[in-house]
Amino acid sequence: MAVRRVVDADVLFRKRQLRAEIARTRTSTRATLAALKHEQRRLTSWKTYVRRFPIASLGTVFGVGLWLAAMRPGRQISRSVATNLIQWGVASARSRILGDLLDVWTNFRSSGDRPGPD
Repeated sequence: MAVRRVVDADVLFRKRQLRAEIARTRTSTRATLAALKHEQRRLTSWKTYVRRFPIASLGTVFGVGLWLAAMRPGRQISRSVATNLIQWGVASARSRILGDLLDVWTNFRSSGDRPGPD
């Protein structure tokens, strides 16, 4: 025995609307995630910081090298010089790096609050 269902045209129309809205939301979410992944790769790459802060990067790496050399026995290199170089390199780029992270957080957070295209 076949079961007959009575389906209202308004219900079918609303279901189609909801499915279309879900598809738009899914597409928007995928685009946002792709953009976040791109930003994450960019912000975690050491190459980004070497390009943006060449002098600070050079000072930091030089300081790390001096510090490692000072660890070897029989060396007369002062660890304080190496430590100061490392601290200078990190401090000169820190505020801009934190600003970048805050910008990414703010931009993606506000774009998530906005409704998608209708």
